[in-house]
Amino acid sequence: MARAILPILFLLMSSGCMTVAEKEHIEALPMYGQPELQRPEFLVWEHNTFVSQETKRHDGDRRRASRTWVGRGMQALGFGDIDGAMRQFNRAWLLDEENYQVYWGFAQVSVLRNQYQAAAGQLDRALALVDDPFQKPALLTDRGTAASLVAVQYPLQDRHRREGFEVARHHFRLALQLDPGYLPLWEAWARACYREGAYVEAWEKIQQARQRGARRISAEFVSALSEKLRRPASVVGGEESR
Repeated sequence: MARAILPILFLLMSSGCMTVAEKEHIEALPMYGQPELQRPEFLVWEHNTFVSQETKRHDGDRRRASRTWVGRGMQALGFGDIDGAMRQFNRAWLLDEENYQVYWGFAQVSVLRNQYQAAAGQLDRALALVDDPFQKPALLTDRGTAASLVAVQYPLQDRHRREGFEVARHHFRLALQLDPGYLPLWEAWARACYREGAYVEAWEKIQQARQRGARRISAEFVSALSEKLRRPASVVGGEESR
């Protein structure tokens, strides 16, 4: 039966149900565009077949199967294949809609597509579902970053800008409370301060990172910050990564 899937799918698509380009467009959307878009019947059939096959392949454990496909999505991101990553995350979503990693993956793709508001919403969903305390500080840190990316789109005096950066700080503080030793938090927080124009605070976060043992801070970021405000004397030097 497995061999028949592609020929049948080709016949369905060639009969006018959907073009290849239309199918690729839907597959590049988180959750295949649902609930705004309704999947064509043949695509629902294809997805159901996929879920059935993957469930059997993972001995009936759909949650494990979903995590496998999230891993493939992350590999695709590592190769710079954004659309390919979204296809893998969507397959993970088909297998387990309650997998927080799926929405985290959606958010990473959205950020790379400059869809920051969408990323923030997807991270909120991930935070509501996360069942791994070890990962929550990283997830909160990403949510803070997303909030700052949304906020910086607004004019300087716009209240949405101020509120957005406060949302960012809120999530960074929550991450800090959960795990003061999570070092990536500090550079992410410093970058958010940079976006806000709070350059002294950005330097303070870099200092905090170094005091806690962070060995490398992005040299490109430190250079950009230095152009806005020279490093204060109170901030000790350190090794920057390129």
